[in-house]
Amino acid sequence: MQQDYKHIPIYLHNQVLACLRTHLIQANQILKTYYKEPKISYKPKGSIAGCALLTHWEIQLNSTMLYENKEDFINEVVPHELAHLITFQYFGKVKPHGKEWQYVMSKIMKKEPKVTHNFKIKRNGYIYFCDCQEHHLSPIRHNKIINNKTSYQCRKCGTILKLKNCI
Repeated sequence: MQQDYKHIPIYLHNQVLACLRTHLIQANQILKTYYKEPKISYKPKGSIAGCALLTHWEIQLNSTMLYENKEDFINEVVPHELAHLITFQYFGKVKPHGKEWQYVMSKIMKKEPKVTHNFKIKRNGYIYFCDCQEHHLSPIRHNKIINNKTSYQCRKCGTILKLKNCI
């Protein structure tokens, strides 16, 4: 199986695989199944720590968060996403964090069934302001403003956002 780890240090990728394999073996033993190892891929952006692509039998991990949080990320996110894959295979289409997924997380993965993560997210962007607060805009939104394609208003006070330090 071809793994995508171009931008991940090999020691971290190996730790991801070790965690994945440990929990997969555990699940196969308890459920008396033989699920194969899913593909692991990495995405460098966003606030989502991981994503289970159910019909592709693949787990996507946020490479930036992985690199910044290492073992904590691996021990929390890899079992979480693997539980989604196993839940889908074993129970079919169910609620993403429903009772079936919670069962797989707690009884099979032996992990707390947490829905969200608490990892810090580095935001690459621009600071804009209005009459009441600061706003963090993505480079994409910033470029749309700079190229006169759009403007954004504050949802609270209704004023047009302006780039900070711009006179």
